[in-house]
Amino acid sequence: MKKKQTVKEREETIVGYVIPKEWDNEDNVISISVSTNDDDYLVELNKLGEELFDFLDEDVEITGIVREDKDGTKRIKVTSYEVIEDTDEEYGEDDDLGYDEEDDDDED
Repeated sequence: MKKKQTVKEREETIVGYVIPKEWDNEDNVISISVSTNDDDYLVELNKLGEELFDFLDEDVEITGIVREDKDGTKRIKVTSYEVIEDTDEEYGEDDDLGYDEEDDDDED
């Protein structure tokens, strides 16, 4: 009796950076990964996965089905994603500019 190899699949949400993984002979990107602080996830090319090609070098939050191949490669089949806007970092919206609303009340 042959033992059936089971692959652990789980739904997971990851936050990372979309990077090229493979190129064709004409230097077109044909495969992408999402690099997180902990690991890289090869993106499976379903409809939503293909849309991520438009967001190379962007931060994204992806929810999908994650599985690990025998060789340790993690793959994600995207079920939803959101591009993370980095306007806070670019424009410093969270920076303290030295204005304190309480200063208006101190003029008594």
